Amino acid sequence: MVSLGQPCTLQFLPALQIITMLENTEPGNLVARLQITGTPSEISTRLIYNSSDVKTNGTDYFILNFTDLYLRSPLDYEWWTSNNYPNPFRFIVECTVLADKSIHDIDFQLDLIDVNDNPPIFSQTIYYINLNETTSINTIISTTIFAYDPDSGASGTFSYYLHNNLSSYNSYFRLISSTNASLILVQALDYNFMLSNFNLTIVAQDNGNPSLSSQAIISIHLIDIDNLNPKFNISTSYSLNISIDTGIGYEVVPNEGRIYAYDQDIGINATIIYSLLTSSKKKRIR
Repeated sequence: MVSLGQPCTLQFLPALQIITMLENTEPGNLVARLQITGTPSEISTRLIYNSSDVKTNGTDYFILNFTDLYLRSPLDYEWWTSNNYPNPFRFIVECTVLADKSIHDIDFQLDLIDVNDNPPIFSQTIYYINLNETTSINTIISTTIFAYDPDSGASGTFSYYLHNNLSSYNSYFRLISSTNASLILVQALDYNFMLSNFNLTIVAQDNGNPSLSSQAIISIHLIDIDNLNPKFNISTSYSLNISIDTGIGYEVVPNEGRIYAYDQDIGINATIIYSLLTSSKKKRIR
């Protein structure tokens, strides 16, 4: 306890001096000048700890130079609170009156202030998705995309959006909402007119001031499906004039030219096998 008139008295009431400190304060910086009335010729001071609040794993977080309190080691708000240390917390300055060697304990309270020093963090830097070209519109494509923000309060909340300027395929997709990064198909896909591999960029931007953001890549592999029938080069029919004495094995060509069909699919799906279906004996031709 301290009494008024003693050099170990606080200059201002109330008796408890409350100190605030931003969590991004750099070590070596002055945190506060303690309002003790005595001068160096009247008193000496020593920082002691009321509990393990500010002394963890053998680390002293503060240095006291007479009445000037300096930060010795970084004090991260998220680390501090995640370890269930109290905030605000108290520490004690042991004040000794040099004239009579009497010792007085003075309580101080420090309130550690959270700042927006962490951007949202995606669970992965790249999300890989295999997507059939026949996927129906309004299908939820992926539910595994998510981010988190270790900050607290408004700084720990954030919104998702697809970056508008980095992909021509953004219009094919949307997010369920600004707080749900699940991807929904909103436009029909077509393997034949799209890149088989393309990327989207998703952004998570927090609500701190100033706000921080991070990005992740959504890498989509489009899978070709055999969903298109072959088409003949003649859309109606072919006509043949065959002489009655035409020999077996002789090539006959329709009046419209060689019979040719093409498949509108690509790759292995584009292989075409021809066969006669209306002859008395089904024969395969090439």
